[in-house]
Amino acid sequence: METLLENTRLLIRLYYRPLAAMSGIMDEGGLLYAAIAAAVVSFLLQFALMAPLYRSLAEAMAQRARASQPAAKASPAPSASPATESADNQTDETDGDEAEDPGAVPAAPSGTTVPLTGMLASGRYGWMMSFLSPFSLLNTLATLALLYVPGTILALILLEPMGSFGVVLRRDYGSLLVCTLMAWAAAQLPLLVAGLVVWKLTWGLLASAGLQAASLLYFAALMACALRTVFGVGFGKATGTVCLSWLSVLLSPFLLFLASPFLLYYAWAYFRGDVGDIRWAFLSGRDFRRHLESATINPRDAEAHYQLGLIHQRRRQITEAVARFKRAVEIDPKEADAHFQLGRIAREQGRLSDAIGHFSAVVAVDENHARGDVWREIGATYSAAGMFDEAREALERFVGRRPHDPEGLYYFGEVLSKLGRHEQAREAFTSCIESAKTMPYYRRREVGRWRRLAQKQMAGLKDIRG
Repeated sequence: METLLENTRLLIRLYYRPLAAMSGIMDEGGLLYAAIAAAVVSFLLQFALMAPLYRSLAEAMAQRARASQPAAKASPAPSASPATESADNQTDETDGDEAEDPGAVPAAPSGTTVPLTGMLASGRYGWMMSFLSPFSLLNTLATLALLYVPGTILALILLEPMGSFGVVLRRDYGSLLVCTLMAWAAAQLPLLVAGLVVWKLTWGLLASAGLQAASLLYFAALMACALRTVFGVGFGKATGTVCLSWLSVLLSPFLLFLASPFLLYYAWAYFRGDVGDIRWAFLSGRDFRRHLESATINPRDAEAHYQLGLIHQRRRQITEAVARFKRAVEIDPKEADAHFQLGRIAREQGRLSDAIGHFSAVVAVDENHARGDVWREIGATYSAAGMFDEAREALERFVGRRPHDPEGLYYFGEVLSKLGRHEQAREAFTSCIESAKTMPYYRRREVGRWRRLAQKQMAGLKDIRG
């Protein structure tokens, strides 16, 4: 019961704190709860929206039938036999009975064909059509789980270098799936409430389409929050990923092949290992988070706070990450990793003096921390503060140890250019470009930013003689 209430609170929190809710769903959200919530909301939504539409269709067909009846009666008829007159009288009596029943579908005139959907779509019996919706619900859940979530991961990899598709799928599929199902339920729930409120009214097609479009837009916004939380990407790339991921839904007609038990058996036999890896990654990630939370009870365990800070940092929850890193430093002032991350966050936020203080604490503990990356960060911080001589000294030390790092070479060339050493700056930018080109394939997109910036700087220096 407590788990049910917690999942319900997470679902409601999506409306006013979507980023925090997505983080909570990753850690505590139940996959079964999310699937049931998405299925129930979709089922009730079809019942609420389709019944009024069927009722309006029945009324339109009834009006058409009544309009065509006078024309049929006005046509000249041949001499009628007594048997025919008797049949007409019975027909008139039957018409009278049907007229007394407002819920019945009017009889079609002679020579008119009434479709089967029209026969079923009366105000009394139209709601029965919605009970066919479980089949469409299975299709909805299968589309989200088998097409949309993998398609979203693939689209994100195309926009952001994160590793191979197989690795990312096994690692993050479970977390993204539970977030997607909860987002779908949250996006459809307001539309369901609107449908239940106007249950007695007839929905126009335009109004229904507009509300459903608004629901899909809200779902897209929640998915952008999910991608930012699960993968730590910016809102720009998350929005682009959501726009591309809809293309995967076009493959939903092919899900009908899954109705074959033979295909299901062979698919399970082939992907059983991958399903096991996905389940293991999903559960182990949650267990690791719970273990860290339990470890923080120990007042001397700085490492647990540092690891939790890294989790928050990856999810772009900077405030929570800073709090964890600061707690780690309070427990152990010589925690170099926490100082290093606090320095990087301070530099990104423009608090340059704080950044230098944290980096100095790192150097005091280990001047080769993070393979010497601390000197690159110190040089970039001094450069941002306009202290180019100090930046040059720090970057010279870094480049001497890491001569093939494109980011450090770019910062070094930029500082040399600011100091007027244009020839040395060209050499640094040239080394940056060459290093980026010779990087392993999986890292070329990651370092491509520094190659492009170096090329831009080279274009500005081509007419300058150092």
